[in-house]
Amino acid sequence: MSNLMNAANRHGFLTVRWNNVLVIGVGVPALIYATITLSTSALTDRSAFIGLVIIGAFY
Repeated sequence: MSNLMNAANRHGFLTVRWNNVLVIGVGVPALIYATITLSTSALTDRSAFIGLVIIGAFY
């Protein structure tokens, strides 16, 4: 089995571009959810809190 985190792969994946993609991919949906949750009454307080905790633990 080949080593997936060798020097060539590490330099290919640990870049500014990949960091920006991850921040946008995870951060923007979390901000949208938090904004909707905190500004509207679309969800109950308990379910909104649980959703925010799950997103916070993931992020």
